[in-house]
Amino acid sequence: MNARLCFVFGGLLSVTLVSCVTHKASPAALPTTGFVSEETIDHACQVRTVRRRGTSGFEVLYEGRDAYLARLAVIEAAQKTLDLQYFIWRDDLIGTLMVDRLLAAADRGVKVRLMLDVTLGAQSEVRSAVLAAHPNITVAFFNPMTDMKGIFAGNPVPVIGEIDRMQCRMHNKVMIADGSIVIGGGRNLADGYFGAHRHYNMRDLDFIASGSVVEDSAKSYELFWRSPLTQVGDPQKLTKHDHEELRELRGKVGRKMRSLAKKNGTHLPHSMSRGEALQTLRQLAGRMVWAPYEFVADPPERMLRQTRTASPTSHSVEKAMKEADSEVVMHAAYFIPGDEMLTLFKGITDRDVEVRVLTNSLASIDGITAMSGIANRREGIVDSGVSLYELNAKAPSRKTYVMAPKPTRMGMHTKGFVADNTVSFIGSYNMDPRSKYINTETGVIVRSPAFAARLKASLEEDFKKENSWHVTRDQDGVIIWTGQKPGKPPAVHHSDPGVTFGRRLQCWILRLLPWEDFL
Repeated sequence: MNARLCFVFGGLLSVTLVSCVTHKASPAALPTTGFVSEETIDHACQVRTVRRRGTSGFEVLYEGRDAYLARLAVIEAAQKTLDLQYFIWRDDLIGTLMVDRLLAAADRGVKVRLMLDVTLGAQSEVRSAVLAAHPNITVAFFNPMTDMKGIFAGNPVPVIGEIDRMQCRMHNKVMIADGSIVIGGGRNLADGYFGAHRHYNMRDLDFIASGSVVEDSAKSYELFWRSPLTQVGDPQKLTKHDHEELRELRGKVGRKMRSLAKKNGTHLPHSMSRGEALQTLRQLAGRMVWAPYEFVADPPERMLRQTRTASPTSHSVEKAMKEADSEVVMHAAYFIPGDEMLTLFKGITDRDVEVRVLTNSLASIDGITAMSGIANRREGIVDSGVSLYELNAKAPSRKTYVMAPKPTRMGMHTKGFVADNTVSFIGSYNMDPRSKYINTETGVIVRSPAFAARLKASLEEDFKKENSWHVTRDQDGVIIWTGQKPGKPPAVHHSDPGVTFGRRLQCWILRLLPWEDFL
């Protein structure tokens, strides 16, 4: 381990670094749309966006088990602060395991802050006042649009001029410990994102990092936490019943966790000793690549915009692709490029830059609604010169990713690319209108041949003939899918492979609806 790694992780392991997050900061004084102009919002979106260049250490977290163990180690090793920001936190095994270990961290004195998008609810203990009754745990919901009860009451509600907020999502996924280490990328906290679901799992992608990028991530987190669009639980509204239930919560969560684990059948460690956690982090530190980077994050003010304005994150992502000279290799789970994006890709391929993109197929995707957008853009994508691939839901590669007792259907939730074997992107940003114009997103752009080689190796696996379908046009201009099972001749399909007629019909009907801007 070089001297720089020893310095940074020495701070984490000896717990001498002071968190860069101020937990008692006063709320930001940003008014809602009814009292501020669109110009003011646009200005805030520019000046409060975190975009910093520097040097930090990065490692790819591609396999689900590695991504889970990294999170577990970070929680178990934390001694001062833990800040989590997530879009989805399901009430399943992974979600409950996270709650159990965060409770344990809070019991040993770690100040824990949990921030979730309010749209899809949350894990049952996270959304209850009982967890927030812990003196070291604070729970907040971003962009609440309906009445919230108890300690979360008093949230902002939509008024005339703010109706657009109803479709906005805080899509960020970040975990920060002790101001020293960060995990970010695409994974939500749920079984299916870690290969641990019994019926359906998705390939996904994260990074773990140390160095100044942690400070950047914490700054972004703080902007969301202090935003007037964030409703933080008020401890003054806790009841005697909430405090009484807190005493029973640890046992309840433990029993629930063991029951879910038995039902799930996935063998995952439920905890780590501090020594095991530190050893895991040392191993990750030893593999980190130190490189220049750009951290990008959309500000919370995007929720207040009333015009169709591309996000700051989208500008950075597109700029990195435009600069490619020879090759772009991309995983985009929900690849729905609008006309502007197709023009961008056409400009890139016209310079003889090879662009390969893997996205979901109708058989692999978790929602037919998004698939309708992908399907409607296939012809335009192929005509732009992009080599388009769709994931085979029964790809042999799923055996190395799925931890469930039996191989499950596999989809993808990955958002990442490598350009010219040098520039890499990992984040929450999908190549779709929702990420570009509606959601808030975050990610890192790393400039390093060594890191790019590592990421590209993981991306390339699913481009193989047995793992994906190559989408092209036949001599009549009709879309076809070509794949090849191991030891078998190539197979050509003239309709979405691996699905029933009923599912194709559903997708066809949804393709008729004029809703691409919201997918």
